[in-house]
Formats: sequence, C-alpha cells, structure tokens
Amino acid sequence: MSLAFCLQREDRLASLEEKVNLILGGSRPVKAARQDQKREELEDIPEAPYSKNSNPSSGEPAFERFSPGSGSFPFGFGNNEDSNPHPSSAAVSKSLELYFHYCHRQPIWCFDYEDLEDKGSLSDELIYSVLALTARFSREPSQSQRYGNTARTLIMLRVANGSVDLETIESLCLLSYSSFIDGDVHLGRFHLGLAFQLCRSAMMDIDSGYPPESPLTERKKRLFWSLQSLEQTYGQQNGFLSLPAENLRPFCAPHGGDRGYSKDFESKPPKLPRDDIGCSTPEDIGIWSLAVHFGWVWSRVRAYVSDCAQNRLKEPWRHDSMYTMILSDLTEVENKLSQCHRYDSVKFYERKAEELRMNRGYWTPWLKAQFTYHCILTVLNHPFLYIVASQSNPNLSIPNAFWRRSSELVVLHATWLVRMIDMVSERKMRLVDPFFGHAAAIAATVHLYYCCAADPRLKQKSIIDFDKCRTFLKSFVPFSAACKALDQTLDKMTRIACGSENVNYEWMPSKIHLSIPLMWDLLQINCVPEPQEMSGGLLHPTLIPAISRDDAGESSCTLEVIVAMSPEVHVNTADGGQAAHMQPSLANMSSMQSTPDSLAFADKLVAPADSLMMNTPWLWTGQFPDMDNMDYQEPESGMGNIDGFSAWWDIGNL
Repeated sequence: MSLAFCLQREDRLASLEEKVNLILGGSRPVKAARQDQKREELEDIPEAPYSKNSNPSSGEPAFERFSPGSGSFPFGFGNNEDSNPHPSSAAVSKSLELYFHYCHRQPIWCFDYEDLEDKGSLSDELIYSVLALTARFSREPSQSQRYGNTARTLIMLRVANGSVDLETIESLCLLSYSSFIDGDVHLGRFHLGLAFQLCRSAMMDIDSGYPPESPLTERKKRLFWSLQSLEQTYGQQNGFLSLPAENLRPFCAPHGGDRGYSKDFESKPPKLPRDDIGCSTPEDIGIWSLAVHFGWVWSRVRAYVSDCAQNRLKEPWRHDSMYTMILSDLTEVENKLSQCHRYDSVKFYERKAEELRMNRGYWTPWLKAQFTYHCILTVLNHPFLYIVASQSNPNLSIPNAFWRRSSELVVLHATWLVRMIDMVSERKMRLVDPFFGHAAAIAATVHLYYCCAADPRLKQKSIIDFDKCRTFLKSFVPFSAACKALDQTLDKMTRIACGSENVNYEWMPSKIHLSIPLMWDLLQINCVPEPQEMSGGLLHPTLIPAISRDDAGESSCTLEVIVAMSPEVHVNTADGGQAAHMQPSLANMSSMQSTPDSLAFADKLVAPADSLMMNTPWLWTGQFPDMDNMDYQEPESGMGNIDGFSAWWDIGNL
C-alpha cells in the first residue's frame, strides 16, 4: 500500500472524525443550557392534574400534563433562536410539549412524562428525534428533515460504537413514525426494521427478557408494542422476509388453537404494558392495549387485501378462508373489550371539546380502536374486492347469501365511520395518525360506490357522506405528505368516476367508473408522495422500486358499476344491532365481456332487493331530519329511538 494512499485514508478518517465531533459538540451545549437555564414555560399551555387512575367517564382531567390552549395556538418554537444550527432550550421544551399533546399514545407510547423530567440526561438522538417528529406542528416544518438526519447520524454512531441504549431504540421508533406521516415508507420501514433488530439483540422480543424487578420493564414493553403498532399499520405485507402477521398476535389463541405463536414458538412475546386509564377494575385491559389488539386484526386485513390484489382470494364463505378467520379473530378481540370502554358506557357523543382535549391520552386510543373496528369490517366487505375477484373465480360471480350479507355490512360500517368523523369534527379534535385519514379514504370509496344507488335517499346520503370523508382527509394534508398523496389519489378516482373532482348534491349518476389501479393503491395505501415532499430518503435511485402509472392507464382500467338496487338490512334492536338479518331472496348479477384490445373491462353489479330505505332508518335518522334540506347537519347525539327504530349510534357499534 503506497504512502500517498495511507495519507489520503488518514485524511478521510480525520475529516469524518471532525464532522462527528461537530455534530456531538453542537448538540452537547443544548444539554448544558437545559441544566443551567430555567425552563421557559408557555403561558397558553396550562398544566392539568395528573391521575393515572381517573376515569374519563367522570369528566375529570386525566393523564395529560401538556395540552396546548384552545383558540389561536401558535404552532412554533416561540423565538428566533430556532434559526440557529442547534435547538434552544425553549425549542426542546416546546417540542416535548407538542409531542405529549399530539403523539403520545397516538399511537406510539414509548415513555411517560415522568421518564423525561430530567431533560439534562436525555440523549441527543432522542432530542433530535422528538424535534423531527414535532417540527411539522411548528412554524418551521421544513426543519424536520434536518433534525431527522442529525438523529439518524447519532443513532448510527451509537450502533458503530456499541453503545445502543433504550433511548436509541425509542429514537428509531419516533423517526419511523415521522417517516410514515411523511409517506416515506422506505425510510420508515428501515428505522422500524433496525429497531426490531436491536430489540432482538436485547432479547426484548421475548417475555423472559423483562425481569419484573427492573425499573425499565414497563418502559421497554411500551416501546416494543409501539413498534408493533407501527408494524401493524405501516409494515411490509408481502415479500419473503416479511414476518407473517399471525406470528405477531398480541394474545394467545383461544382454547389451545393451532394458530399463532403458541404453536410456532416456545417463547412468548412480552406482555402488554400496564394501562389502567379509564379502567374500572384491575382485570380490565387498557384502551391503548386494546387498540393494539384491534391493530393486529387490521394487519391481517391488510394481508387479506394484498392476497386479493394478487388474485389469491379463497371464497370468503368457506370455513377455512382468511375472511372467516379474520372475523373469528375480530370477535375474539371484541370479547376482550371491557364494558368500561364500550361506546354506550363512555358516551363519547356527550363529551365536551375541552374534556377531550384534556384527556387525549385516553380518547385518541379509544378513537383508534373504534375507527379500526369499523374499518376492518368495511374493507373485509368492500364490494370492489369481490367484483374484481369474480373475473377469475366463477364461484364469486354466483349470487348467494354472502353478497347480500357483505353489502349490508359495508354500508353499515362505512356509515359508522362517517358518524365518528362527524363527532370528532364537531368537537374540533385534532387527530394526527395518518391511519384516520386512510380510514376516511376507504369509507369514501364505499360512499362513492353507492352514489349511483337506485334509491334517491341512499344516493343523497352517499354523496353527503362522501364529501364528509374527503373533507376530513384533507384536514391531514397540511402536516402529512402521506395523507396528501391519499387525497390526490381520491381526487383522481373522483374525476374518473364522475368527470369532475367536485361531487355536488345535484349529481345523480346511474353508473360510475371505478379505477382499478387507484382503488388498489388506496386500499393498500400505496400512494407515494412526490419526491420533493418526502422527508429524507434512504435508497439510491437505482434501488427504489419503480411504480409508474400514467393517467391514461388509471382511467382505462376501470369497473363500470351499476347499483340498480340497494342492499337490504334488517336490524334487530333487541340485540343492539350487532347482527344484520337477511331475507332468503337472491339477486342476479350480469357482467360484460372484457375488451381484448385494452385494459378496460366493465362489470355491472346488481345488489339485492331495494328495501334498504324501508328497513334501515338508522342510516339517516338524526342526520337528515328534513329531507328537503340537504345541507350539512351536525350529528344529534340525543335522538334516542325514532318510530320504533334505534338511532344510528345503537346499531353495529363497538
């Protein structure tokens, strides 16, 4: 080896060491400043009493120490020091406040407020990760990428130096969530995968790695299951290296079932963390943990949609179909839902906005569980899945009880999603998790489908509900590039379906065209933001998977949908509306031949007998008190029973 080469190599090493010292040297004064300076409190952020055991149904403030004041709250770090290369003490304090208000238990739960009281001892990578996640709510959201890059560099130095600790993995969790909000799935899954690998190295993926005497046991559990929560919603669903969702079940298969980790693994995963907020007895499962349970079922639904997209659908009415197994898992999780968390007990529709703001640590996971439950049943019964599958599976083109049952369920639960959106919007409760936007987009596709229903009342209802879903999704656009991409995809679908991005109340179509590629993108959240809108990036352009799609291709591969009749739903109010009963009559379905010269093929779906409007007043009860006035109506939460029928919140709820 030549002397010149050795000198050049030493120069490069010296340059790298200098850069590392600059990064570390630049961030360490922040620690000193935090230790020496008095924390700058924001006058418009009052502290609320802290009580882990207070029940949200009592109306008392619980859990939240930080809660930005109502009205004109400045989403910023509050001073001009933020333009400096390194964050000020005030910027760090403000970012932590924003984190606890908008991200804590929503859905990630890495640490509690008490864990961060000694800010002088926090690692630099954790500080920069919190800054990267919360900068989107500040006056300078563009700083998120710079903070994220710095945090990632510090994390890699920890890995290289063999000094990874719990805060290092927590930082990866925060960065992963930040990337998913930005729609940068490659970077988000890299952070998530690295965090999982470090958890395996630390034996955090098995129950025996959590000694009860350790003071970090609960914090480690919260971190592990926060990573699982992100994997459930945003993880890779296919590929040889993907871990099957069945292996990540957060509870044992009942009665020694042959599915899940009880068979495949001798070691069990760690128990869920203690979470007694809103619980009435020590045996009750906490609401955050229940959201993780429902999230696991949602991950199974994502795998089901992936199978459908790859034409691997088994007839859903078969006892060994994935559809049937998912419904079984959903029922198992639903049975774990304690009475104290159920819809009729907590009475969300009676809560005031201030109460929800002060108890976001409870209500946001509660909303996540509710949205997930209804979204699971909406996607499982989405007519698009089975129309497409019927092209290659003749059994699915034969009308049977499943078609009727699924059409009833999809209308029911897509309507429920709109009701939840109504209540959240009425109380001006800001949700941040992109999952809520995705759920609204999915519900919007169902309501778009029924915009061409034969019954004019169902048609009007679907148009209005579709508009509500779009408005709710657009509320995520200012801070989430992922939801912006979803919104743009939905706009394209609308343009193809009705020839315009604006669906007004005078639009009365007899048929619509659904873009097949865009529907798959939306159901699988494959909507990728523009490159300049992504937060950082990971792969060289030569390794980025090519997803090319032009507008011509999106509009040519379409389904022509004609809902000549409406699905029939009979609600038995005695059982709380949990079951929708069916009539024995069947409907016919006809399909048109595919055009061999293009990607286009059209199907006409004829739904069951048109008795939906006669048997299900819950669909519009309280929403359309005056059918002549179709303007936006706030949901009326005190309607009770009307004309012998239960109001909408008593039907199909969780």
